[in-house]
Amino acid sequence: MRQLINKGNREKSGLSPKVILYTLFDNEISQAVFEEPPMHALGDAMSEIVVSGASTLSGYAYLGQFLAHDLSRLRGKGHKLTIAALVNDRLYSSVTSQLDLSSVYGANPSVSNRFRQEGSALMRLGAAFVDENSVLAGYDLPRENGKAIIADDRNDENLIVSQLHLQFLKLHNYFVKNICCDEPGLSTDELFEAAKEQVILHYQEVILYDYLFEIIHPQVWNSIIENDLSILWKIEPGEPSVLPIEFIGAAARFGHSMVLDEYALNSNVSATLDVLFSMTGEGKFGGKFDKLPVSHIIDWIYFFDFPSIKRIAANSKNKARKISPRVLIELQNTITLEDSKVTNLASRNLIRGNQLGLGSGQDVVEYVTSNYSKELLESGISIKPLTNEELNLHKHFPPQTLLGIKFPELLTKTPLWYYLMAEACVDVPKDFGRLGPLGSLILAESIKGLLKLDKKSYYFSAKRRQDIRASKEIVQAGGKKKYYLQMSDLILAVNSELPDPAQFSQPKQI
Repeated sequence: MRQLINKGNREKSGLSPKVILYTLFDNEISQAVFEEPPMHALGDAMSEIVVSGASTLSGYAYLGQFLAHDLSRLRGKGHKLTIAALVNDRLYSSVTSQLDLSSVYGANPSVSNRFRQEGSALMRLGAAFVDENSVLAGYDLPRENGKAIIADDRNDENLIVSQLHLQFLKLHNYFVKNICCDEPGLSTDELFEAAKEQVILHYQEVILYDYLFEIIHPQVWNSIIENDLSILWKIEPGEPSVLPIEFIGAAARFGHSMVLDEYALNSNVSATLDVLFSMTGEGKFGGKFDKLPVSHIIDWIYFFDFPSIKRIAANSKNKARKISPRVLIELQNTITLEDSKVTNLASRNLIRGNQLGLGSGQDVVEYVTSNYSKELLESGISIKPLTNEELNLHKHFPPQTLLGIKFPELLTKTPLWYYLMAEACVDVPKDFGRLGPLGSLILAESIKGLLKLDKKSYYFSAKRRQDIRASKEIVQAGGKKKYYLQMSDLILAVNSELPDPAQFSQPKQI
């Protein structure tokens, strides 16, 4: 991976020159410098795009959010940050990026101890609120005065990611109990570390073979993940574990387009986005509780596929929106930028890409197809420049003129983030719903590169226990079948038979 120092207008935009940036591409790709007015205009238009079609199940959109929190952590306190501080914090925290569940375990043992049961290798769990006289243990995050006792408070900003974090706490306890039975001579700390190792290895396998399988282009997954090819990022000895700017500022920023207006949480309760954000400690549980009401416990069968469980019809599950340039304006206020009027999430992402010094979508395509033509041909990955029509989304959605009238320069030098979101809408079946080939390539190689730089990762460890059965069936060329772990396998292992939460109580109207 190539290093960039003091590139473009970073100082002008408030990005510290002390931050060392890394890119997948040569420094010869010039920064596409945009003025703020077109970024605002494009961001506003993106919020109003009408999208048809669906993507994968919604659980993967929130698993992606969980992954993003694991890869980068805000160092600032609270949610009021300047644009420059927001960018700097994200970058500084990414200097040692690893898929190590630091959002669950904390950055070091002293931090981890806060999340453990006293004198035990087990992680603390919380209880859901039933009524004034009773609670249901193990169905919420551990809390003190409503605040979640977890390593990254962003994992309690909405109900789905909060309940997902809980599954990893329960997974840890699952391995503690199993390892304790098999290796009774381990000390408490040794048992904790052994269980932590297993959780991380299982999580990494799920990210590679379940999450990426659902999110990226099939040919890219087959070549980069299944067949372990490397095209853009060939690991060098001694290279630092750092996320490339193309991942930080563009390829990884697709999840907000997958968000629904409303979700079925279980068989009795549906929730809007506002309710998802209010049913957490950060949202003060709608101002009524200090822990999650039992009526709002998530039934994961609505969010992931469980082949052995047929309680609900497939069309009852929450399917995410197609990945596209549509970004919900309702998500605009998750972070307040005190030195800017930028409140639109799409505009904010566009400005952040500008600050990072990203090249345009067209320049990146030209560089990749020119420098890696042989590798792309051999892998069967086809990357083509988008046409003006494709950039304006005329082909798949109701006519939108996002680019080219007020700001014609955006048609020839398109912000990379927007370009990759538009690419996801081109030349794919109606129900495809994944990233396009260039976006998929950047995402897959960035994640795999981090794992290849971690000698304790799934790629190098032979210690993963086989306690949990892998149920995702992949039929390879020649009819050979392979099985990979799914997120649903981990959830099912720690929740006996995946009960319907609606049985616990009558739903409370919130």
